Amino acid sequence: MKRLFFALWPDDTTRQKIDCINRKIDQKGLKKLQPTNLHATLVFLGNVDDKTADAVQKAAAFIKAAPFTLKFNELNFWPKPRILCLTCRKQPKPIYVLVNALTRMVLEHSVRLGNKRPYRAHITLARKATANPPLEFGAIEWSADSFALVQSRSTDKGVCYEVIDSWPLSKV
Repeated sequence: MKRLFFALWPDDTTRQKIDCINRKIDQKGLKKLQPTNLHATLVFLGNVDDKTADAVQKAAAFIKAAPFTLKFNELNFWPKPRILCLTCRKQPKPIYVLVNALTRMVLEHSVRLGNKRPYRAHITLARKATANPPLEFGAIEWSADSFALVQSRSTDKGVCYEVIDSWPLSKV
């Protein structure tokens, strides 16, 4: 079984900007994500067998969506999962096109998706949060020109996210 999700994977410059904001957050007991794990989840598949993982990976090559830019300009505390995350006040239409296409594709491969909430782009910065800290920061503009299939692996040093494959976004 593989624990998989589709995500936007930042370039090094964007990753450094996100990590710079994350380093400014100070809260007791906070478990921050490693800079190499920062991403924006599109569709979470969860645990899938190798056959399904291969089929989804092959089918992802046929997903068509235009590139877009996200402007992460809010820091939010989500109490139920106890996370701090960056979010966007507004999301461009192409991200919904991409998320909907990926969702339809994984459902066609009998992947049962657990999250029924409307999609909201976010970058998880830290877990085990207790409140939203006061923090001023400049918005991060993320130009998304590709999406990735990512595997979550447990290691001795914690969870590590590994890109299995990625595909370009292009004008449809």
